[in-house]
Amino acid sequence: MIYANYAATSPRLDGAIVKELCLWLNETHLAAARNFDSLEAGAVALRARKAAAKLFGAPDLLKVIFTSGATQSLNMAINGLVRPGCHVLASSLEHNSCARPLEALRKSGFIQLDWVPCAADGSLDCDFVRRAIKKNTRLLVMTHASNVLGTILPVEECSKIAGEHGLFFILDAAQTAGVLPVSLGGGRDVIAFTAHKGLGALAGSGGLVIGDEAAREMRPWILGGSGSASHSLSQPDFTPDKFEAGTQNAIGVLSLAVAIEEIISTGVEKIREKEAALTAIFIEGLREIKKVKIHGTGDARRCTAVVSASFQGFDSGVAARLLFEKAGVVTRSGLHCSPLAHKTAGTYPGGTVRFSFGRGTAREEIDAILAAVRAL
Repeated sequence: MIYANYAATSPRLDGAIVKELCLWLNETHLAAARNFDSLEAGAVALRARKAAAKLFGAPDLLKVIFTSGATQSLNMAINGLVRPGCHVLASSLEHNSCARPLEALRKSGFIQLDWVPCAADGSLDCDFVRRAIKKNTRLLVMTHASNVLGTILPVEECSKIAGEHGLFFILDAAQTAGVLPVSLGGGRDVIAFTAHKGLGALAGSGGLVIGDEAAREMRPWILGGSGSASHSLSQPDFTPDKFEAGTQNAIGVLSLAVAIEEIISTGVEKIREKEAALTAIFIEGLREIKKVKIHGTGDARRCTAVVSASFQGFDSGVAARLLFEKAGVVTRSGLHCSPLAHKTAGTYPGGTVRFSFGRGTAREEIDAILAAVRAL
């Protein structure tokens, strides 16, 4: 098998993660803050908060909140920060984990919603964001990089624009955490991330990194036991307890701690350099193959290690199936849970074949994938 679907999930856990998970499972699996024997789980959560705060440039590690992944994180942040009648802006590249909760709020009449248009290659002119802001705009939501086109959006500038207008800024870093530098821009910023993609940790875990003002304004979406302030029927108003009701996914949090520590040790810049080099080789190789069209910028410096392509004469699903059956190449075809991005790119409704690479991808695999595409 040649794996080229890192944008969906990393195919295997690093050996260091597996070792620590096995040690922890053999010793204890008790919940944090519930009894005297669960101090180890609490220590795991603290370790993971410290690592995530360092990776995402968060000044307060208690503003790192653990969730089941980016989808839950985005739902929590969006529903927690909107108010009746407010106006929300989001890019036309958003994944359904962001687009669906926003559309549900719009359909119910709770919010006004506008999609800021991106170009067909996924690039975004920040002036479009400025011009779309209204008097009642409260929230700007944006993916850091498209899961379809790989295009990296100008999120630093958009965060500044949001700050200048007093908006809250939610960044979907599902595709970029552990792959590109991602940093909390200010007190009104929120970063949503998942564990199982670029971070290389267990699926079913992830989190939020929340600025001070956002943490104060954000209403908790899930209420319940927190192991603290148990005398009150109200959810605690301090972080992280305000947003972490219920029993924590301790083993997922441990996997996050180890994975992030490994990434910090390696260096995000080094990871990015390797992935960009492989992506550049792949794009150049695809350009030489007739009947293959590359979607997106076609520039490895402006995208993550994600390349979407369409094959003349082939349905995307058929092409992906043949690549797997004939050469063992694992890709992802269709609309990739992002119809907005495909409409932006002009590839709706047929979709594309998406190739995506990661830290475990070897140069030889790039060559083998290109050979399989040529044969097809």
